[in-house]
Amino acid sequence: MATGGIVDVGSGAAQTIGRYFSVISVVPSSLYVTFVYVLVTSGSWQHAPDWTRAFRSLEQLGGGGIAFLAFLSIALGVVIHPSQFAIVQFFEGYWGTARPAQYLRSQRILRYQRLCDFLEQEQVQLNDKISGLDVSAHAARTPLRSRIAEAERVRNSFPMALEDVMPTRLGNVLRHAEYQAGSQYSLDALQVVPHLLLIAPQGHIDYVNDQRTQLDLAVRMTFISGLACVTAVLFLWPRNIWVLIAVIPYVLAYLSYRGSVIAAGHYGSALDTLINLNRFELYKQLHIKLPDDTDEERATNNKLANLLNFAPWEVVSYEHPPGGDGNGT
Repeated sequence: MATGGIVDVGSGAAQTIGRYFSVISVVPSSLYVTFVYVLVTSGSWQHAPDWTRAFRSLEQLGGGGIAFLAFLSIALGVVIHPSQFAIVQFFEGYWGTARPAQYLRSQRILRYQRLCDFLEQEQVQLNDKISGLDVSAHAARTPLRSRIAEAERVRNSFPMALEDVMPTRLGNVLRHAEYQAGSQYSLDALQVVPHLLLIAPQGHIDYVNDQRTQLDLAVRMTFISGLACVTAVLFLWPRNIWVLIAVIPYVLAYLSYRGSVIAAGHYGSALDTLINLNRFELYKQLHIKLPDDTDEERATNNKLANLLNFAPWEVVSYEHPPGGDGNGT
């Protein structure tokens, strides 16, 4: 599978770059620039912060000052934007080959693998307890069923195979989506989604791109909030209790990261929906015979996967439309 996961599938396809850039880059950057401006004008670098002076300065910004802050926000967004995919990869858990990074990564993976084992065992044990209770014992059965449902929900946010577990929650949700989307038809999402984005109706593409935008925005907010937290510590560390101001961007970073995990789940569902609704059009475009049932579809898609993976030995029978020229027309 391609490193970096499913998050970069179809990047840029049918994307309105202006709207995407403004949402993903300018909005978080504007918040960071404003935060730094308040820190600077409060005088916190030289003495205890004067927040009254800082907010008064913010209120009295003229047209030139607003334009300057807007310029800095756009410039920061432009600088960070090319690294968006790398930022997402970092939060997924791709941390390089350095020994400290690999040690931390392996420990995190082991932690989540143990959690998956615990959740699976808990479901079995709780189901055994329920089977030993009388059907009418609702007071005893309901809490057990609630625990089972929650354990199942959490376990389903991880890949099914333990060897595929990633070191972060975001990475696990995206890896789960990467492996599950289209798997019921023996389709690999990483292979087929870029093709589908070229032939699917615009409404379907917009839906996928909207979910992608939500994910990227949440990840960027996590990154910017973390940067703001570090900045606040650098400014306020000598100012005693005022360093606790750094807790505000830290909490925002935490909430944004949790939001990115939820957005990743929605993005994975959007890709699965894209495959469900448009896979037959893909078969038509590739001049592959439409299957009579799911068994035939999976058998054909196993061969198609090899072809899309550049296997020159694979053979697939084509079915050209009447009057067609064999090139999709």
